[in-house]
Amino acid sequence: MKREGGTYILVMLLETRQCFQIGKLGLCDFPEGYYVYVGSALGGLESRLRRHLKTEKRIHWHIDYLLKSASVVEIWDTYSEQRLECIWNRAVAQLSGATYPVPKFGASDCRCLTHLTHFAAPPILDKFIDILNESGCASGVSKRV
Repeated sequence: MKREGGTYILVMLLETRQCFQIGKLGLCDFPEGYYVYVGSALGGLESRLRRHLKTEKRIHWHIDYLLKSASVVEIWDTYSEQRLECIWNRAVAQLSGATYPVPKFGASDCRCLTHLTHFAAPPILDKFIDILNESGCASGVSKRV
């Protein structure tokens, strides 16, 4: 079986405000609401998503800390051998209501401010795709629940 790579977004709901120790980022405050985390898995998209959805796992990435309390409500993804996560992250930043509670979350290996965006209301996939279309990067985005 071929391990296809890709880029993904986890749309999560955190029902109550919480503080977590996030590795070297320290103690971070997370307001209640929806969170969008943008990542890539060029070595295998399916295995990465399965790992994120597991409840019991070794803490490895920043997102693992948040996933202990937040629930994944949607996954947006595409198969691609290109690293699209920073492009997708810039598109998420253009969605209405975007805020950034934790600088450098998931972005320790790039120049992005963060790869975690907070919204009071659920972000809308169609608006995200419209923004990607404007930049020429929307091919093959799908939604999983």
